[in-house]
Amino acid sequence: MFRTVMTAALALGLLTGCAAGGDQMPADAAGLTQDDVAKMSLHQEFDAYRDHYQHMQRLLRDAQLQVHDGEWEWGGGDRVPLIGGDGVAPLPGSDTSNSYDMRSGRHWSPPKATGRERDLQPMVDYFTDQGWHIEKRTLTGDHEVWGITGDGWQLIYTAQSNGRYSLEVYSEPFWTNDADALSEAVGGRNDADYPERSLPGIYPDFPEWDDPIVSPPKI
Repeated sequence: MFRTVMTAALALGLLTGCAAGGDQMPADAAGLTQDDVAKMSLHQEFDAYRDHYQHMQRLLRDAQLQVHDGEWEWGGGDRVPLIGGDGVAPLPGSDTSNSYDMRSGRHWSPPKATGRERDLQPMVDYFTDQGWHIEKRTLTGDHEVWGITGDGWQLIYTAQSNGRYSLEVYSEPFWTNDADALSEAVGGRNDADYPERSLPGIYPDFPEWDDPIVSPPKI
């Protein structure tokens, strides 16, 4: 996975919390420190995760509509937290047990597309209009543009030479009190029923805390 190099301003933006004695505490993609999250119950973390998930889907939808308002292919599920401790941006002190990140993506094949760099222009214009930091890369003939929102999210649009174009949204890391417990709370209520294709903004409802456990963890 491409690990983008964040600007100095964004890196400093992660250090917004203050610990006793005036030391800076790193804040996550939601602007929270570990001390903030330590006050949250698992139920509260679950609800916050659902809010992040729905925000991620809105980011994806709005970007999709810049290039194609028809159906997009799904590459798999996107509801369960990803393993933390790594990702598209640094979070000092994070590891696989105290953090997580998120990702969602879709694919489509424009008619007669060949992965031309100029096919990225609608997304470049959109990222520019949003005031996001933009980075471009060319990898083995494929062209991609990154939009870095500055508030915890990064989007990448890729034009591949085989005519398959992808749009992905990544969160920067979030703190959690227990990554396994959160993953089980979300995954246990996840029926793993995802569509093969959908229109922008259409995705299965995210479960509620009061929903039954349909997929208990394997012991």
